Formats: sequence, C-alpha cells, structure tokens
Amino acid sequence: MHRRPSIAHRPKTSSAADDSAAPARAFEASMKRTASQTFSTHGSETRETSNNALGAVHEGMSEEYHSHHQHSGSCSLSRATSMLEGGFGKIRRKLSSSSSRRPSITAVFDTTPGAPSSASGRKSSADMLRLPLPHHDSGLPLSQLDSYVPGSAAVNPKMSMLKRFSSLRRRPAASGPSGEFAKYNPVPPPIPSGYPSPMPGSAARQAAAAANDARLSQLRREQEQTRKFLEGGLPQPNGVEEVDNDSESGVGMICSMPIVRADSVLSDKKLVDPMQALPTEITTLILSKLDAPSLIQAELVNKHWHKLATSPHVWKDVFLRRFEPPVHVSPTPIQMGGVGIGKITKTGKPAPAQDWKKMYNTRKTIDRRWKASAPAAIYLNGHTDSVYCCQFDEKKIITGSRDRTIRVWDMDTYECVKVIGGPNHRPVSNTPPAMDTHDSKVVNNPSLNGTQRGNDMYYVPADYHDASILCLQYDDTIMVTGSSDHTCIVWDITGDNYVPMYRLRGHQAGVLDVCLDDKHIISCSKDSAIIVWDRLTGQQIRTLTGHRGPVNAVQLRGNLLVSASGDGVAKLWNLDSGVSIKDFPSEDRGLAAVEFSDDARYVLAGGNDHVVYKFDAQTGNTLHTSARHGGLVRSLFLDAFNGRIVSGSYDQSIRVANYDTGAVFATYENWTTSWILSAKSDYRRVVATSQDGRTLILDFGWRVDGAEALVGNA
Repeated sequence: MHRRPSIAHRPKTSSAADDSAAPARAFEASMKRTASQTFSTHGSETRETSNNALGAVHEGMSEEYHSHHQHSGSCSLSRATSMLEGGFGKIRRKLSSSSSRRPSITAVFDTTPGAPSSASGRKSSADMLRLPLPHHDSGLPLSQLDSYVPGSAAVNPKMSMLKRFSSLRRRPAASGPSGEFAKYNPVPPPIPSGYPSPMPGSAARQAAAAANDARLSQLRREQEQTRKFLEGGLPQPNGVEEVDNDSESGVGMICSMPIVRADSVLSDKKLVDPMQALPTEITTLILSKLDAPSLIQAELVNKHWHKLATSPHVWKDVFLRRFEPPVHVSPTPIQMGGVGIGKITKTGKPAPAQDWKKMYNTRKTIDRRWKASAPAAIYLNGHTDSVYCCQFDEKKIITGSRDRTIRVWDMDTYECVKVIGGPNHRPVSNTPPAMDTHDSKVVNNPSLNGTQRGNDMYYVPADYHDASILCLQYDDTIMVTGSSDHTCIVWDITGDNYVPMYRLRGHQAGVLDVCLDDKHIISCSKDSAIIVWDRLTGQQIRTLTGHRGPVNAVQLRGNLLVSASGDGVAKLWNLDSGVSIKDFPSEDRGLAAVEFSDDARYVLAGGNDHVVYKFDAQTGNTLHTSARHGGLVRSLFLDAFNGRIVSGSYDQSIRVANYDTGAVFATYENWTTSWILSAKSDYRRVVATSQDGRTLILDFGWRVDGAEALVGNA
C-alpha cells in the first residue's frame, strides 16, 4: 500500500523507504539514477536536450532497462499530477482568504507547500546548483522532484532573470577635472568612499550629545549620593564624631522635601551657539587661529558658521601664517624669486581685497606638483657659451655667460629683452644651434641673435667686462657682477638701461662669487681671498684670509659670512672682527658651493665628493649627508621656509631634497645636454643654467588655476 505523498515533505532517501514497497532488484551500475533522469516524459526529454550533464547519464543504458520502467513512470506521473492539483488548490484558497492586502506573486510561491523557506529562497542559483540530485529509489515521483526547485525561478524563469538584473549595480561615473586642466591642477588624494559623508553640523551635534550624556551621568551619581546620605546609608568617615545637639550649625538636620538641583536636566535648557552670541570681531579672531583643514570643517556646521569661516579676514590670517616667510636676521637677506603671497603694498604689507582662500588652494596645488615631480620645462635660448650664473624675481631673469654678455629675460613671455656686452661680443646669427629638449617642454623660443630685433636689444655700456661673467647678484637698486678679468662692476639697475657705477679692483685672479646687503659687498676669488667692500663708496674695508685654495662661494647673513673653498673646508666668519669662527670640513675633497640658512643656524656645502653636507653652525657637527650625485656638486640653493634643497651637478641632474632629513624626493636628469652650473628656486619654479648655453626653468605653477594671483608687485 502506498503512503500518500505530500509535496511539503522533504524527499525520502532509500534508507527511509516504505517497508511495504516491492523488493528492489539486484543492484546494477546503471540503476543509480535520479527520477528526472529515468522517466522518459516530454518534460524530462526537454531538460535533457538543454542539459548536457544530465543527458550524458543515458549513454550506455540498455533498452531493456527503459522498457522495464515505462509502467512505473506512468504511474508516478499520474500521482504527481494529482499532488500538483492539490497544491494549486491550496494556493487559490490562500489568495481568496487574504483580507489585509493582496499578496505578491513572489510571496505566494515562497509559501507554497514543498517550497523552501524564505531564507533558503534567497540563495543564489549557483548555490542551488551545488545541491545533490535526489535518487530515483527514494520513491518520490518525478513531478514532486520537479516542483522542489528552490526559489521562484523554477516557476517563472523570467522572474529569476529580472531579479538577477535588478541586483546589478551601475558603476558610479568618475567625476573631477579632466584634460589639460587636470594635468596641471592635481587634486588631493580622494577620501575613501566606504565612509558615509557626515551631514552639516553632525560633529557639533555629536559633541553636544556626548556632553549631555556626561552631564546626565554626573547628575544621576549626585542624586544617588544625596538619597543615600538622607537615608543614612553613607558610612561616617573614620575619626569624625556625630553631632546630635548642634542646633546652630544645622548638621544632622533631616530634609523633609526631596533635594532638587537648580540646574536639573528635567527642565529643558536652551543651548546657545557661541558664534551667534559673540561679536563678529571676536569670532573672526577665534576662527583665524585654526588651521585650514579645521576651518573647512567649521564651514560645514551651519549657515552662520559657514558665513564666518569663509570670511576673507579669517583666511588672510590662515594663509599668511602658513605661507609668509619670517625674517630672522637684519638686514633682510635678498629674496630669490617670488614669495608667493599675492600683491604687496608700498609699505611691504599684503594688499587688501584678495581671495585668500583660493590663493591657499593654489599654493597647495603647486606643492602637490613639487611632490609629484611634475614640472613644465621652459628653455631660454640666446647665450652662445656656458651660462655660469643667474638670479631671478617675479618679473625678470638675469644671466651671465662665458660669452662675456649679460642677458635680461622677461619672466612672463620668456623672451630676451636686453643684452649687455662689449662691442666685440655681439652674437651672430644662427647661434646657438638647436638642441634637444625634454618631453615636458612647453616653451622653447628661438634665439634672436643676428636678427633686427636681436641687434636692437644689444646694449654697449660705458664700462663692461671683457672676460667671462662668472657670478652676479642684484637687489632693487644695484647689481654686482664678477668676472675672470679679476674685477667686479657695480651697476645701477633702477632705469631701463643698466648703468655701470664703479669697478671694484683688488683681487689677483678671477672673481668666483659675490653677495651683498644694504651695507656690504662681498667678493671671493681664485686667489683664496675674500674682500669686504663698502657698498656706498666702493672702498675696500678688509680682506679675510685663511683658506688655502680658491674660494668658490660666499653667503651673507647679518654680520656672519660663510664661505666654501677648494681646500675642502667651509668657514664661518664674523664681519665685524674679520675672524674665522668655525670650520666645517668635508670628508674628502674640495667644496664648490655653500648655503647659509635664513636663521643662520645651519650651513650646507657640496663639492667634489658628490654629496651635500648639512652642518650645525653653532657646534660645527655634521647633521647628515645626502645621497651621492654622479659628479661634482656645482650649485646649491636652500629654500628653508618651504623645506627644499636644490642641487645641480656635473652629472647633468637637478635634485630636490628635504631640508630636514636630506632625503632626495625628485631628480631631473638630462633635461639639459651638459653640466648644471647654477640652480636657484622659489615657491613655484627652479631656474638652472647649463654648459650648453641654455637656461632651463622647471615651472611647477604652469597653468595652475589662480597662480597669477600669487604674483607680487616686484
């Protein structure tokens, strides 16, 4: 007798088969099949046609086996049909009995007897395919097995496909600048998108909630202590006697009314926004003490905070505190290049009505390009021989060359506007020849030598150098040039034409370097001497002796002077006494370049041992040594405020290192075709000269949005 099968029951295995079933035939290898693989119904044939794995089961089966099971298959099919009819009847009754709302098709099939639970129905189709196939010897008809397909996909394949497509998420489109603007305006690293973005004012609300929770906890503790005290539950401290009869002090009195705090949290208290209660002058002063990231967060609190935090008065203080370099010594050292803090008034103070917040963002963008080693290359062509020296500001560049001329270049157009030299040093046409440039080149103006325009800009002064121009330095009023002719010329540069004022004679060999302030002119020479000159009169004040080799470089800070020599020693001098205070020896060979920090605390030196030394000016100790160049370190420049050391070498490379650690973070090799003889920098660019006759500008502010607003009035 057959037990009435139920679709809601799980399929029975062979171990749970009905004892009244007919005895099983002797086991054959081809008998272990599932019901869907054995019964040759139209539905099973269709499934076999579309499923190669199931169709492969019938290979090698005998026709006798199929004919033996035809009768059992038809009986099972009739039983499955009756059970399906009963199942759909239950579904119709469930639909008709629903009084609250009309159930969805998915909910109906999820609750169909024999279907899996909602949790298992949510499993993916890939997980369902991994379930083991039921066997035909379980006694479960084919129709029941077919109905035992998890989820609604077995009932409606279209519904399964819609669910699969609805689960796909569109990939968010990338945003931000693109094209050439993005190339020159790198954005900060993105904030991880996995974190929810806070709503405006969420930080303030969280802080207020935390403070309120702490206040409630303290209040509960105090109330509990008060209750215990009034009930006599608190023990008396040791050594304290009870006072029973002191009616004057009130000690031991019992309160008949419950103690209620005046500031009880049970009464609603209105929280006051301090930024709305304080005067605008006070809030501006408070917000100006924040750094830029904190100020940006303050803008998100609410509209009133946003108005206060975006005030130009607030951002002016934040910007200048971060980017205005301080002055450590007097007189103020000559500024190389620009400061990058915007327009300056005649009194030396920042001009009003500037967009300080945008200027801050521009400076940060330029700093990111420094760190990413992403400058634009600009080439200046015109000199016909090695360019030994240079200096620049925000309007011009002045270079001196072995071709015995001095050239002035416009910083805006990068064109030569003035050539100063003797009548016999006029350049000819087609010079210099065209040379290779770097892939990052954005400007490479051709030489104007030999053209009508080139001849018009050539200027022959009343006095001039008749040998190589080895060094120069200028300020707002004068320029000093040193030459292989053993002399220096002091020029008046306040007018359109640079006028020679007087010549300094005193050295016995070529003048290798010069420096100046508002009182002195210092020159050093291949004759191992350093001469101090009076700036106003041109008279020699004193000669500093002590080096045993050519003095290649000098730099001045107040009344202190530092020098570097080919004898392998850098010296610190007192100008007032002319005495050498401290020696800074190299480890091996001669020194060719030297730098003095703005605060006169550190000395940098480099030379023929291919490294850059950092010395403590007070103790003379070596703080660190940089990584080795591939050749002599010919030039050094220290931008202490921005934390950068720029070095140029005979290995045709320019390196930028960290001022504090000496670690090199950028190397620009073979951007010229020969040695680097001089390299200077400011907040946005490096200006370097080469033996190939060209001047190279590495501009990190090229096409940065808002860079023009950082230019001063110099």
